[in-house]
Amino acid sequence: MKKNYLILICLFILSVLQVKAQGNYQAGFAILNDGTRISGFIFMDANDPWSSQNHIYLKDSAAVAANPNKEIKAKKYNADELQYYKVGDRTFTKIHYVDLQNLQSKSLGSNNHMLEILNLGRINAYRFYPYPQDTFSSIGSDLTVEQQIKRDHDDKISHWKFLVQKDNKGKYDNIFESDLQKYFEDTPEVLKKYNDGEYGNEPVSKKKGLAAKMMSLAKKATYMPMKWQGIVLAINDYNQSNEKAK
Repeated sequence: MKKNYLILICLFILSVLQVKAQGNYQAGFAILNDGTRISGFIFMDANDPWSSQNHIYLKDSAAVAANPNKEIKAKKYNADELQYYKVGDRTFTKIHYVDLQNLQSKSLGSNNHMLEILNLGRINAYRFYPYPQDTFSSIGSDLTVEQQIKRDHDDKISHWKFLVQKDNKGKYDNIFESDLQKYFEDTPEVLKKYNDGEYGNEPVSKKKGLAAKMMSLAKKATYMPMKWQGIVLAINDYNQSNEKAK
């Protein structure tokens, strides 16, 4: 039993290391809690996005410039030490969020995560990746466990959460699983365009009844993660419309 347990841990660690090896350092900067700005190169990996929610590795640009021919060791900064960081045109900020659907050791503790900003305004929106399972149990072969790890990894990447909050009030909703229309009700022109699919989103069905609602939920689960750019455009339009109305 202990041997099998150790095999599971080793397989999990090996999987993580293989995934991380695919990333690279990209130019950016970080702002620490005390306001200190550190410019440099931040490790990013699209195949391990939850890692940079929990912490970042940053190589100080001053150290790199002073030693161009030397491999500079990156410094690790945990989410609790950061205000936000930016890589290219993507900005990540600290958000307190508890993923009750997927409680893992990495999502416990302070529950602070560095999340990518998708929208800012009356409606703020962020991208959150659920953390992979901490442990796996299987009576099958090592290959079976590896397949479990890969399925869980791929599922967590494809089923990320589009977290939204209006007027900085209340909890965050995952808009892939809730009704964005209620957020647009006070701005009819945006609501109409969203319902008609003018942002590249799936048009909202006007049909009533339980069957139609179930079909709509199934379509949202399937298509909304692929159509997230349209949701960003709709929320941007809403935020801009409300900014002009002030």
